Amino acid sequence: MKKLLLSIAFCLIFYTLFAQKNGSITGILADSTNHKTTLNYSTVSVYKVGDSILTTYKLSDDKGVFKINNLSTGIKYRLVITAWQYGTYRKEVELTAQNPAINLGTLYLSTKANDLNEIVITAERPPVIVRKDTIEFNAESFKTLPSAVVEDLLKKLPGVSIAQDGSIQVNGKTVSKILVDGKEFFGGDQQIATKNLPANIIDKVQVVDDKQAKRRDPDLTEAEIPQIINLKLKKAIKQGAFGKLYAGGGIKDLYQAGGLMNFFRDTTQVSVLAYGNNINQPGFNPSDVQRIGGFNRSGVNSMMMTSGGYFEFNGISFGGSYNGVQTSSGGGFNFNTITKKGLKINMQYFFGRSDNLLEKLTNTNQTLGNDRLITNSDEQTNALTLKHNVRGKIDWKIDSLTQLTIEPAIILNSNNSVSTISSNNNNANGELINTLQNLNDRNSSSNRYQIIADYSRDFKKAGRSFNIGLDASTTPNPVLTYNRSNSVFYLTPSTSEVDQLRNNSIENFRTYIYTNYTEPISKSLNFKVDLSGNIISNENALNTFYRNPANQLYDIAIPDLTQTVEQKGFKTNANFSLRYKITKDLFVQPGFVHNYISLNNRFTTGSDINQRFNFIWPTFMLKYKIFTLTYNARFTEPDVNYLQPVADNTNAFYIRNGNPALVPARTQSLNLNMYKYDPKNLINYNLYGYGNFTKNGVINTTTISNGVQTITPINASGIYSFNGGANASKDFKFNKTTLKVGAGFWMNFNHTPVIINNIRSDADVYYIGPNGGIRLNLNDFVEINQSYSVNLNRSHYDDSYYTNLSYNTHQSSSELIIRYPKKVVFETNYSMTINTQQIAGYNNNIKFWNAAVTYLFMKNDRAQLKFSVNDILQSNVRRNVQITGNSIIDTQSNNLGRYGMLTLTYNIQNFGQKVGGRQTFFNF
Repeated sequence: MKKLLLSIAFCLIFYTLFAQKNGSITGILADSTNHKTTLNYSTVSVYKVGDSILTTYKLSDDKGVFKINNLSTGIKYRLVITAWQYGTYRKEVELTAQNPAINLGTLYLSTKANDLNEIVITAERPPVIVRKDTIEFNAESFKTLPSAVVEDLLKKLPGVSIAQDGSIQVNGKTVSKILVDGKEFFGGDQQIATKNLPANIIDKVQVVDDKQAKRRDPDLTEAEIPQIINLKLKKAIKQGAFGKLYAGGGIKDLYQAGGLMNFFRDTTQVSVLAYGNNINQPGFNPSDVQRIGGFNRSGVNSMMMTSGGYFEFNGISFGGSYNGVQTSSGGGFNFNTITKKGLKINMQYFFGRSDNLLEKLTNTNQTLGNDRLITNSDEQTNALTLKHNVRGKIDWKIDSLTQLTIEPAIILNSNNSVSTISSNNNNANGELINTLQNLNDRNSSSNRYQIIADYSRDFKKAGRSFNIGLDASTTPNPVLTYNRSNSVFYLTPSTSEVDQLRNNSIENFRTYIYTNYTEPISKSLNFKVDLSGNIISNENALNTFYRNPANQLYDIAIPDLTQTVEQKGFKTNANFSLRYKITKDLFVQPGFVHNYISLNNRFTTGSDINQRFNFIWPTFMLKYKIFTLTYNARFTEPDVNYLQPVADNTNAFYIRNGNPALVPARTQSLNLNMYKYDPKNLINYNLYGYGNFTKNGVINTTTISNGVQTITPINASGIYSFNGGANASKDFKFNKTTLKVGAGFWMNFNHTPVIINNIRSDADVYYIGPNGGIRLNLNDFVEINQSYSVNLNRSHYDDSYYTNLSYNTHQSSSELIIRYPKKVVFETNYSMTINTQQIAGYNNNIKFWNAAVTYLFMKNDRAQLKFSVNDILQSNVRRNVQITGNSIIDTQSNNLGRYGMLTLTYNIQNFGQKVGGRQTFFNF
């Protein structure tokens, strides 16, 4: 009976969507003067005659053709056609039951004399217009709820997709930053603007190429050029303030609280924020930190994000943890302004503190011919991390063709962690080989002092450009480790104890200088030169001391475990190429690259090692319409930590040696990209692939004796890898209902030698992951999101000493949002991970179920009271499985578990109003 009722309900829904919607209008748009010139990507807006509300719209395709389906019969429509640099064209048509499909033939539009002075009827503003290299959306044409933010608006725009982590793509291209009124208003991360800026203050959304990214890296293909979204504010909103305050509490003494405010007036913005919680959550979502925190304006040089909510921008942690249980807090400010001469200035300071408890179980299963080495470890780590981040940015547009950017930064990061590890090794017969009790008390600092400068100039001659830049940094990173361990061996009975202090000072200095110049030789031929150089000065100074039984101090120096390694030198890269335009759609760019590297490795004991390498190699790029293929080569020097000849024995069962004789690796890369967005059919698809072939790459050799593994890095050739994938999605629109369906796959393949106990085998490791998803939005009252993926993991070895490995991981995520009744929002999400790798004591089926209900109140729904329950099924753990070498490594870590939380949030919006007197700032 339930299935019958459900089937009837779905039939009624689809009948409502499609009933009497069989009308269509087709046509071709062309220039009235030159009839062969079609008007591509022009906007055809459809209104009911006598009504100013937009019914639907479509863009013409790359041949000027448009077709509008799902129109009702028996209704007279008004078409409003808008094309860049052409006058508006209007036409009325009527669809009848006898003639539901109308072909208008070719419609000719006339150019207009002055695009800037055109009078536009406000009610007929096109929802989308393409202006040369800019796509512009009219925000009023995409209705949102009163409480909606920019992200809700962007989700409704064609070609725009927003991932679960908040990252944005437009027509398959990544969005690098969000501007407000043409200025880097919020810093580098787009998500602060999208999740906090109210949608009802936006007039237009413009999308353009990131020209600065293209100048810094001229080798970027069309598919790789990031996009910039510019949010044009309504005229009445040019100064004001917005932000949010929140506080919540729950059982188990759990809490969260925070606030952030953004004040802006014309060209100046000041942001302040503070947060604290003990529920494994970042203080703010990434979009908060980017929009209100000011990163969109100052820029993000590095970003790291996990599915558990943890994220970092420019090395700044804003709390949250994927593994373990964390208490975090932080705060800071951001200042942005633009001077009268157009100089953009940014200053920011952030402080973050996190205290994390990690409990981790790890099972490592290695195949060794007829034997196995099975390692089980139980780790508990308490870690306290403090971070200070001071940054600035000056962006000076000297004139219309010249730009200079300077970015200084100071990052201070200290970490204190205490880890206790209990581990044991067993063989294939289940015999206990050894046990280890290990304690590591580690105090470290990870600091960086950096200056980045970039100067770029275009010229009046089309195609000529020049760019030069500098990136200099020094990173002093001292590490002090107190290590105590006790080892017991059973097959050959013995014991071993270590009580030592390792004082390791690591300092890396690098100066990267780059320049590129492009000179057009003719309309179809460009000459291009790219030059870059690295100055390298790295040091790894290690001193080891045993504890003195007489005075309990660590003052017994161990010469065999003491060494200083200095790596100094430079490397250069010179790339010369010719870009030839064969046809309008076909480009080729052959060239050659010369790489040179000179290194001097010095040791306090032992002879210096001098290395000189150079090669000349061809490069190539081909671009045909949506397809791009590139080929190049490069040198990579070994990390100075690999050169340190003194072994790292802080884990008595896993000893890591260095190798002073390592040489630089040479890698050849082959990349292909293809992307396409079809505005006519609302289809977006892309295909990508990256292949690397490495000579003298660094791999680890392993020697196993009595359960103790000794790792030594060596150079090896015959290393190659490939990763790639494809994705496709289509949007469907039925009145106020939208449906998005997507599918794709990704794959990784690595071919690497594995050497254990001098037995070498080539290992082929495969990762394949098909995935799919669906997103249904019923007039913003109901949203249903479902995604599913399967990760297939395989490894194959050509020597029978190693056993082929295989496991699968299934992941599913479901989300339901109901905005009914008015002022109430129900939301729930359910995720599931199923792993075929079965180990006693490990949870193979991890299920997370979260749910919440939110009540909106006060004017414009500024206040929200939310009750949420996390991990209703009390899963408590997270799990990760991977294949490395000849091993399957299975890790399970603790999580916060089930808890309830009641949170009050107040959104502050004060635009263009006076502060003080009868006007209260918070607008209660």
